[in-house]
Parts: sequence; C-alpha cells; structure tokens
Amino acid sequence: MPSKYLPNTRNPFINRGFSRGSTSSSSSSSSSSSRGFIKSIRDLVIAFVIILALLNLTRLRNFSKPDTAIDITPYYEINAGAGGADLINEVITVDDSALKNTRATLESAHARVEWGASAVGRAESNAGANPSDNLNKFQVIPLSATVDRRPLIVKKQMVEDDEGLHSDGSLLGCAMSATTFVSNLANVHLKHYKESKNQPHCDVCFQFSNREDMDNFVPGVGYEPLQTEQSSVATKCFGGQASITARFSKWQQTDDRFTGFGYPFTVDCSMPNGIKELTCREISKMQKQINVRDDLQAIHFRTRISLEGWFGIWAKQIDIHTYWPWTALMSHDDDRSKIADDLPEFWNDGDSKYVPHSYDELQLAHVEGPVYDKTAYKKSLSLRSMLKDEKSNGGVHFRLVINLFHLIRNAPGSTHIIAVVDGQLNRTVSRILGLLHMKVGELYPEYGTAVFSDVDEMKRFNLIPIKEMEKKSKISFSPDLTLMELLHIRGINILVVPIPTPSIVFERSVCGGQYAFAPYLAARYAADYQVMMFIDGDTAMIEREHTLQHVLFNRFFSKRGTKCAGHRLRLIEQYVKPEFDNTEKVLQCTHDLVSDKAKWKYAMENCHLKEGHIVARTDSIFAFSVHHPDTLTAFTPRGIEDCISSGNIENDRYFLKESEFVQLHLRDRERKPECSCFVNHA
Repeated sequence: MPSKYLPNTRNPFINRGFSRGSTSSSSSSSSSSSRGFIKSIRDLVIAFVIILALLNLTRLRNFSKPDTAIDITPYYEINAGAGGADLINEVITVDDSALKNTRATLESAHARVEWGASAVGRAESNAGANPSDNLNKFQVIPLSATVDRRPLIVKKQMVEDDEGLHSDGSLLGCAMSATTFVSNLANVHLKHYKESKNQPHCDVCFQFSNREDMDNFVPGVGYEPLQTEQSSVATKCFGGQASITARFSKWQQTDDRFTGFGYPFTVDCSMPNGIKELTCREISKMQKQINVRDDLQAIHFRTRISLEGWFGIWAKQIDIHTYWPWTALMSHDDDRSKIADDLPEFWNDGDSKYVPHSYDELQLAHVEGPVYDKTAYKKSLSLRSMLKDEKSNGGVHFRLVINLFHLIRNAPGSTHIIAVVDGQLNRTVSRILGLLHMKVGELYPEYGTAVFSDVDEMKRFNLIPIKEMEKKSKISFSPDLTLMELLHIRGINILVVPIPTPSIVFERSVCGGQYAFAPYLAARYAADYQVMMFIDGDTAMIEREHTLQHVLFNRFFSKRGTKCAGHRLRLIEQYVKPEFDNTEKVLQCTHDLVSDKAKWKYAMENCHLKEGHIVARTDSIFAFSVHHPDTLTAFTPRGIEDCISSGNIENDRYFLKESEFVQLHLRDRERKPECSCFVNHA
C-alpha cells in the first residue's frame, strides 16, 4: 500500500496479542503479492473463514434500503495489490475464538430438563410430579458460554478471598459465564428462582483415560459425578460458586408482544482460588494439549438451573442441566492474572491500563447486535435463508453505512463490533468485504467527497466536524479512495463476532437473542477496552464539539467527571420517510438537524421518545443490559458509583447531555410525525 496510509496501532486485539496481521507495508514484487494472508497460522485461519464468505459475494444492494441495487465488483475479482491482504486484516477481523466456540456449542453442547428433588417421589403431593404432567413443554438449548474476563468479576473474586489464596491473581479460580435458553416462559414461576433453595450449581469436569491419573489430579479435591451403585468413569469434577441472572424475565412475562417466547438464563460461575489447575489459564492450556497427552480425554463445563414450572395450578421444581465442551468457552486470552495485575484501585488510577491518561489514549468499542435478516416462513417469524435469498445482506444493518460515516468523523482509533447470528456469518462477512472495497465517492457521492478530502488532516485523528458536510469543494479528494482505506486512515477496525443462535432461540426470543448477548458481551470483551458502548444499528452518534473519546474521557476519567460506572445516552428520534430513505438524504437529515437551531431545539425537547442505549467503564461493568449499564458497586474502583437514576428519571449526571453527543435514531417507522427528517419547526 502507499506509505500515506497509517498502520493501525490502537486496536486492542493487536496490542494485546490478538493480531489482525502485520502492520508493515509489503514489497510490490510478485512474491509478496502471492504470500497474501499466509503469514501465520492465525492469518491462515482468518483467511480461510473470509474466503469461504467471499464465495457468496455477487452484488451488494443499497445499504440504506434493500430494494435498490448498487453495482460493485465481486471481491474475488479485485486485485488487492501489494499489502492489500494486510490492510484487510487491519480493518476487519472475524473473532476466530468466538467462531470456534460457536461451532463447539452447536456441535457438542447439550441440555436436558428433569424433575427437581422436591418433585421426585411425591406424586401424592401438590408439589410432586405425576404422570399427567408434561415436562416436555420446556425445551432447553445451550447458548453462548465463555471464560469470564470482566475486570469487575476478577476484583470480586479477589475481594471475597479473605485468605488471599488467589496469590495476587496468579491462582485466581477460573470464572465462566454461560447461558441456557428455556422455552415457554409463561409457564415458569419466577417468584422464587433466586432463593437459596433454587440456587444454581456449576462444575468443571476432567475426563481421564484411567482412574489412577484421575486420583493424582489435584488429590483430595473434587468428586466423581456418580449415582448410587455406579462404577467409576475416571471423571473428576470441581464445583464452583454460582449465581443466576434473568434481568428482564418478569417484564417479558407480562408483555403480550412476547406470548409464547422463552428466555435465556445466565449462570455465572467461579472455581475456588488457590489451585493452579483450576485457573482459566491452566484449564485452557490442558485443553490445547489434549491431542498430545495420554492421560486427559476431555474437559467440560456444566450448569444446573432450578426453576419452578406451572403444571395446572401447581408450581413444581424442574432442573435444567446444560453441558458445554471446554472448547465452547475458550477466549482469545484466558490468562486472567493479567487482568488482576492491571485492576485500578481508585476511579482515576493512572497505573491501571483501564484508566487512560488522556482522551486520545482512550480505547473505545461501540457494539451493535446481534444483527440478522429475518422473514416470515409459513406465516411465522424466521431467520432468512441465505441459501434461498442470494440478495440478502445477512447481518449487515441497512444503516451501517450511515453509522460508519459518523464514526469515521467523530470516533477515530476505535473498534466497531458487529455481533451476528451464526447462520448468516459468511454472507455478512462477504457483504462487508464488498462494502469495504467500494469507493468513498460511490458510497457518499456528495458528503463523502466533501468531508473526507484531506487525508493528511484525517491522519491526525482529530474530530471532523459535521459542518464539513457543507463544503462543496472536491479538489483534493482522491477518487480512488475506498472505504477500507478510509477506515484505516482513521484507525477504525471492524470486529465481527458470531453468536450461536439455534432457530427456536431466534424465533422465540426478544430481538433475536439480544438478552443472551448482553451479559456475554461484558464477560467476553470488557478486558480489551476501557470504555464500551452498546448501541442500536439504526442509530448514529452525533456530537456537538468533540470526538466521542473526548466526551467519554471527560465523563469517566477527568477531575470534573461524574465518577459513574455507566451512562445512558439521550436517544433522539427522526423518522425517515420512504422517499428520503437513501444514503445522501439520511446524511442530509443529520446535517440539517445539527445546523438548524430551531430543528435541534425542537428535537431535544420533543423527540426523546424512547430509552437510549448505554456506555460504561469496562472496569466497572457487570452487564450491558440494553438500556441499563449494570454494575456491582462493592467491587468497582474506589469512588465509582452506580448512577442509574431511580425510575430512570432523566438527569444530567446519568444521562449524557445534548451538548456532548446524542444517539440519533434514524427509524424507518413513524412514531411521532413531527419527529421526522425535513420537517420545518421554524
């Protein structure tokens, strides 16, 4: 690539060992061109995933509305040129570890439901199971599971260890987070699910080739999971401390829109401290060595959830057992001692990697998803078939082009995470790759050529104000500049995260499984960034004066900051009428809103129609619960508070102010006629 394009140095997946590929330029010789992706084993794996996706690529439909075609050259017909493969790895990555987890979950994880102890052998009791009770009305499905990498959970384990067995974090017991889908939520009695009699249970189990090796593995600790009169199977399990989360289950159960839906129940589990073999680092190390070891055959993680199900007028205990192979949990970095080493002691602890010294150091991720393309099949909701619909863009939101336009302007050096259902991963990647190879002048014919014309200035990572959209001069604009090159210049990376989504889960869950993804997002990625935003795909972040990093640094880390674990964004709605639903008109809508004082004032006072999404410090987040940045205040850095207002009443401490930045919701459905693009409020 020409030397004018900056190498990426701000992506935490590069800085912390999860490489997207070399950042150096390649020679222009034919030999360098032939090397392509194959510079490391990891590059080879990534290349294989992407090449599979590329085979689906034909044409990219308009990303603002899926009924107008844009002609592009298929990716596999493009000559990337010297350094082109490297540049792809700089800009887009499929999380290979998450992909392996997804495959292991779908292929090998399983769950079952059975009667709980209080229901067995008590047919004569109202609480007992009897032959007429249909236990099969509850279908249970394993979903995402992961090694828990939340700094908050690391701190919790250390604080609760009165004996200091964790040894400064090096012997911290492994922590896991795993979700199981339970169908038919209407028939679950939720009143008592968190009480002590219904506490969940969790284990990590090691299957050996012989009983002697089992006995010699952590002698005197653990147990064999055997029933009465059963013989040894050379498997030793270690129980952990477990808790259960079902944040929106009671609300969902009372909402008629979700009749017939199920719910994802999440179990958080931590192994005892002080045992080297039970750290996440060592368990994953053993799993990687299984093929060259003669003693160990398999490692798996198990949970048990106890609920009460309605059978007629009686609530009876049911137990849900879920099993994941350890390969379904392994992340890109399972050494949690690194997280322990960097935990901040107080809110502005400059010695911690989770506390930036200035806004231009702040490592920010903005996340959308899970994203999907849906349809109606046999008169009911279904995930769209990629086999039948070659024109579908899969998990590429039709507002992605708009969202990226503004992130390029106001969030340089950040990462955009797109979670996508596994059944549309390949199509999604192929469409994004096609999009990245489109010229900026094609995607943004008017505003792109005005806003992104000064390459040297863009390299400085300064804010590109929205007023730049008013410029008409295109003299210095490079006509061959692609979106991929533009993202690279601005240091923005796209990370695609596949999420295991069985069909029943998609069809019988709110927003395609969003409530399962929210806790997974924190558990999996919080340790890789300093601030994370969970946003909708059809929203754009619109600033007033500063980059998003500047605003968020002032909020979270400056002396005049709020010392909050998380904040709610102000969501301002603008309905996009069908006749205006194209890229240039939607961009004009955002520009007009900001530049017209009367429109801006009206929107701020009258178009805050629904809850905004959230942004949080990663050292303090427990779960990105869609509109609620949940935390555990007993374990946050000193000085950090839970600022969620009672009743979510709007205030300037918890809510970001309109003078900072707002979340502009560019809807394709009308909620309030006055809150629409191109409506005059003078």
